[in-house]
Amino acid sequence: MAKPLIQLALDSLDFDQTLSLAEQTAPYVDIFEIGTPCIKHNGVELVRTLREKFPDKLILVDLKTMDAGEYEATPFYAAGADICTVLGVSGLATIGGVIKAAQAHNAEVQIDLINVPDKAACARAAAELGAQIIGVHTGLDAQAAGQTPFGDLQEIADLGLDVRISVAGGIKPATIDQVVKAGADIIVVGAAIYGAPCPATAAKQIRQLVDGTIGSPHQTLILNKIKSILEATDDNLPVKLTHMLDNAKRVYVSGAGRSGLVCRFFAMRLMHSGYDVSVVGEIVTPSIKKGDLLIIISGSGETEQLIAFTKKAREIGAQICLITAKSGSTIGEMSDEVIQIGSPDQYGKVVGMPMGTVFELSTLSFLEALVSHLIHEKGIAEEVMRYRHANLE
Repeated sequence: MAKPLIQLALDSLDFDQTLSLAEQTAPYVDIFEIGTPCIKHNGVELVRTLREKFPDKLILVDLKTMDAGEYEATPFYAAGADICTVLGVSGLATIGGVIKAAQAHNAEVQIDLINVPDKAACARAAAELGAQIIGVHTGLDAQAAGQTPFGDLQEIADLGLDVRISVAGGIKPATIDQVVKAGADIIVVGAAIYGAPCPATAAKQIRQLVDGTIGSPHQTLILNKIKSILEATDDNLPVKLTHMLDNAKRVYVSGAGRSGLVCRFFAMRLMHSGYDVSVVGEIVTPSIKKGDLLIIISGSGETEQLIAFTKKAREIGAQICLITAKSGSTIGEMSDEVIQIGSPDQYGKVVGMPMGTVFELSTLSFLEALVSHLIHEKGIAEEVMRYRHANLE
């Protein structure tokens, strides 16, 4: 079975924003849909422009034609549209008109089943007329009322018609697998891509899910988010932190909550790598001195206890390095070096990665990569690291 095509709904009224979004996502989508509000506002010129800029993409114009099918669809096919939509509720005469216009331009027609009472009957009749695509569509208003397209998708797929089935209506990464298994040939994605902080990253994630090149949607969400954070992190920061580690007499690490657990991960690997390292707060942790290095991990840089540790270390003359998500903070102002993981605008609410998870996992990955760098640069054999590992456990 062929992999489903990914269709991106371009719904903005702004001409330039529409082109920009298409350019960002072009590597990952197969069909550019000029959404109904967008085509009403921008007209046939947008079709011509997209056709010129993206000759290898299919272009669907979501006319939702209700009357005068051939007359309305013809100029859009002539401008370069590969597919135009006609409403199933328009009746067979109107549907037939759009099909006639499509045939004249060697193009295709999609029947939109939105608000059709008997979707199966409409799909059968449209297929008999020559429609190539049946669109299972739950509109925005219906989505707001809690409806989904999945039941209708299964009903149309079970008909076994010689058509492709398109599905639209709140599709997101978590539902891609369900849509694919239900038999969709075309998956329409809108807000999950254009509403994402980085539309290109979101489109790539959808592409990978559809192609089955990565794990579950939740695994994909986490891996892609961490990847985007690390890609936005300054490549020079690992070198700076390595320099501070190598020039410190002793290393101290501290963090609160889950960031504190990341500290412990890092401290263990530093010990394995041969550094004299202590975790702040342990009973046997020695006093910090001038020439030592204190590494604080704090997403906000504002945790009161960690501010107190930083002030004390500063008074003594120790070097201080803050690993954080923010460009400015109380601890950052007292630090000799600030390692900013990603950029602040990447830490908005991410459903499925609550309460600091994005920062903590990204920081853990950053530090694990740093340790990997240290091992290779210094030629530390795993046998040596294993020899240093605790044997009273």
